[in-house]
Amino acid sequence: MNRNEVNNSDKNKTPDSEKPKSSKKDPFLRKAAYAQILSCVIVIVIFFVIGCAFFMRPDHSDTEKRNLTEFPEFTWDSFLSGTFTSQINLWYSDTFPTREGMIIASDYIKSLYGIKTNQFSSNGGDADEIPDGPMDPNGGTSGTDDETTSGGKDDTPGEQMGAFYVKGDTAYELYHFSQTNSSRYVSLLNKSAEKLNGKANVYALIVPLSYTFALDEDELAATGASDCRDAIRYMYSGLSSNVRGIDICNNLEAHKDEYLYYRTDHHWTARGAYYAYEEFCKATGKTPTPLSAYERLEFDGFLGTLYTDTKAPALKNNPDYVEAFVPMGTNTAKVTERGGNITEYQIVNKATDAWYPNAASKYNCFIAGDNPLTEIHNPDKTDGSSIVVVKESFGNAFVPFLVDSYEYVYVIDYRYFDGTLSDFVSEKNATDVLFINNVIATSTSARLNELSELIGD
Repeated sequence: MNRNEVNNSDKNKTPDSEKPKSSKKDPFLRKAAYAQILSCVIVIVIFFVIGCAFFMRPDHSDTEKRNLTEFPEFTWDSFLSGTFTSQINLWYSDTFPTREGMIIASDYIKSLYGIKTNQFSSNGGDADEIPDGPMDPNGGTSGTDDETTSGGKDDTPGEQMGAFYVKGDTAYELYHFSQTNSSRYVSLLNKSAEKLNGKANVYALIVPLSYTFALDEDELAATGASDCRDAIRYMYSGLSSNVRGIDICNNLEAHKDEYLYYRTDHHWTARGAYYAYEEFCKATGKTPTPLSAYERLEFDGFLGTLYTDTKAPALKNNPDYVEAFVPMGTNTAKVTERGGNITEYQIVNKATDAWYPNAASKYNCFIAGDNPLTEIHNPDKTDGSSIVVVKESFGNAFVPFLVDSYEYVYVIDYRYFDGTLSDFVSEKNATDVLFINNVIATSTSARLNELSELIGD
């Protein structure tokens, strides 16, 4: 070997510091990797076993206040179309045994993020200005033009949390008027009355929100929310002569010192609904049953949707109670549930029963919550009177008072009902139809779309 060859050989050698290290991993690292893989497999297996446990699956969510998806009934048509397997997927995810706990844990973690300046609002965004004049100058039933305000000013500072306003131990859901959606709501009611002309009398009852009777003009303006009275007046002014708008604001104002709305939930109470029932009876020529004539029930420890949405400690420390009044003619209703199952429930159920153990579910004591169809027959009346109530959840506390005023009461929750209103009224020979919605529902596109399907627009 010559000298040049030796030098070239040395040049081709890789220094020890630049040689690749052994591909063999440290034994400790290998064991740690195996442990991680095994842990993942164990967790997957555990959740798989839980997911397959049919007997552990819930059928109701107290946190979301709804009945969960039922296991679908097998038919060859649904199987071949793929609907059956899709419904199984929905049932599996909707009734997973630990889902409720996961939702609660998720809400708790979110509550630790701090003050939320933007939260979801069903009709959020900037409110339109409510016109001073009527919607339709050619007619309609006008609401009140009175500019009533609540009593003495409460200087306690409040905190706005997106779509909500929390003041002391009370929370308020805020409403933002939409002229486009409000006009559409009125148009749908007018169209429905046109289809029902000669079949049934049509009534509209729009429910204001609780802040209407609690916040003065300055504080209301500071929240950016719309005046419910003005919005209701405007919508009633656009109703055709075939629809009668029922103004309940003055009667609620007269009783504002009573327990008309919950502090921790967005609904009104049964007492608030009763004063609306009084106005309904005036419009229909019926005599309201005195509130003192009913059996009164009370259920403590109610923490509703406003607490769920805000997690305000002051609300948690001061829960509501649910007041209920049992109808005298009957307390039994036939209910068609969302899964299609038909069963009997009490019209006013005791919220202390096993079905309502959770603090968030007690409002469901009224007509078993939200279902596509509820049918009530009062055997104490034989005059053939009947009414169809088209409602969202605000109607639940109102319906029990109608039982002693009609022989038949049919309740349609238009968010879940499958069919058209005109056909249903004809089938049941109903004499009256009542649309009852809170103001937010009248300005929410999703609700208007569902109502449009029911009316057949």
